[in-house]
Amino acid sequence: MANSFFKFKQFTIYQERAAMRVGTDGVLLGAWCRLEGASRILDVGTGTGLIAIMAAQRSAARIDAVELDFGAACDAAQNAGLSPWSDRITVYGTDFGSCYSRYSHPLYDHILSNPPYFVQSLLPPDRKRERARHTGSLDYETLFEGASALLLPGGRLSIISPADLEEHLVFVAMLYGFYPARFTYVSGIAGRAPKRLLSEWSRERKPLETNVLAVECRGTGYTPDYVALTHDFYLKM
Repeated sequence: MANSFFKFKQFTIYQERAAMRVGTDGVLLGAWCRLEGASRILDVGTGTGLIAIMAAQRSAARIDAVELDFGAACDAAQNAGLSPWSDRITVYGTDFGSCYSRYSHPLYDHILSNPPYFVQSLLPPDRKRERARHTGSLDYETLFEGASALLLPGGRLSIISPADLEEHLVFVAMLYGFYPARFTYVSGIAGRAPKRLLSEWSRERKPLETNVLAVECRGTGYTPDYVALTHDFYLKM
């Protein structure tokens, strides 16, 4: 049985009810996103609240987090409440579409999301777990549309996705007036093809920053770059 909690240096994530538990994707995004100057941040599809809590640790911003799944939202609210930054994190048990449709003006400097990555039309067999990773519950079109409504001028959207969805993301982003600002291609092992894409999007067209990141070196453990990125969070880094 998977652990019901995951302990980081400054907080603990309890994950008894969430379909998707703590994983490398969430840690990568929470550590990678640039939060300088942000006073209000939104985490879309927060799951256990991991990314929202990491953002609170890394900034002085107020954090709103939305999560459709009831069990995950309960875990997120518990985790936020037990964190050292409980006074700056608010969790909403709702879907993102309902969230942004309520507001008539932009609110956020930065929106973060580790969105679902299935694009097939049929849900996989394990419906609870896979709904949390299925674009039927949060698709990229909804994410960019909501970001276009909720981001303040100069605001940014940062997400993590499968690397092979890069062209699809660029296409959808441009439909809503977003341009790629920064890409980091992530491979599990140095020298292998990237499996994930960390991407930052802006409505200002600027030269695209790109780099690569490997999580591990074959046979020698975590890479120095990955350790440097995550050492403020993982206990053994």
